[in-house]
Amino acid sequence: MKKSETISRSSEEKKIIYLVGEGTGETITKIARAALAQFHKERTEVKTFFMVHDEHYISRIIKQASEDDALVAFSIVQPDLRDFLIKEADKRGIKAIDVIGNFIIQLSLFLKEKPLEIPGRQYILDEDYFRRIEAINFAVKHDDGKHPNGLKIADIVLVGLSRTGKTPLSTYLANQGWKVANVPVHPDMETPEELFQIDQKKIFALIISVESLVKLREARLEQLGLESGAKYADPVQVSNEIDWCNNYFKKHPKWHVIDVSNKAIEEVAASIVTIYQRLKKH
Repeated sequence: MKKSETISRSSEEKKIIYLVGEGTGETITKIARAALAQFHKERTEVKTFFMVHDEHYISRIIKQASEDDALVAFSIVQPDLRDFLIKEADKRGIKAIDVIGNFIIQLSLFLKEKPLEIPGRQYILDEDYFRRIEAINFAVKHDDGKHPNGLKIADIVLVGLSRTGKTPLSTYLANQGWKVANVPVHPDMETPEELFQIDQKKIFALIISVESLVKLREARLEQLGLESGAKYADPVQVSNEIDWCNNYFKKHPKWHVIDVSNKAIEEVAASIVTIYQRLKKH
């Protein structure tokens, strides 16, 4: 059997969940993570099996699932493979959940149209795909304050102190098709004039708690092999930077202040998109 990716470390008390897909598994993984966020992570172990294209591989997965007494969640659109997996699971007394199949069936009934049953169709090179690629390239080019002259064509501009998540948030939003630029701010750093020459309502200012920022900066120092007690992660220094940041943001009342303390990137991104789309309607 192909080696599976284990999302969390196993223990005897954990319930095991298998994610099975015939593609890259991106869709089912996102769905599973969103659902599991409602439960205690330490109680579950998730094993993934992707690029599943034949019955023999499915048989081995279900056999292993039986030994693990696992729940199987799958995303397979080819009818023959899907039916085979369900039969194998029934034969071994394993619960198998068709994550998107039921939704497709209901859509088919509602739209009065037979589904195309093409694996990975969501990744077809259409207009939306090229829009996302363009947005990703834009985010990379305009990361960390580079090329400030491009701020005027950005959909969203993020500002904030170092390690407030500007870059990963830019990348995440870019994958959704938004052109995002980010600009660092700091009491000892001069902010580019171009930032104040664009529509101020598309600027999102990221704020964070002292505790959260200290942890993030300590982790960064550890990655670089530097001492965690450096000034960069000193609580007093960090507190002073955040106080400055709060006062700085107040000088720009049209900016949208977003608290990112202990929040998942998905949650922060959703808040930003909601505000941005609401503004676009007015």
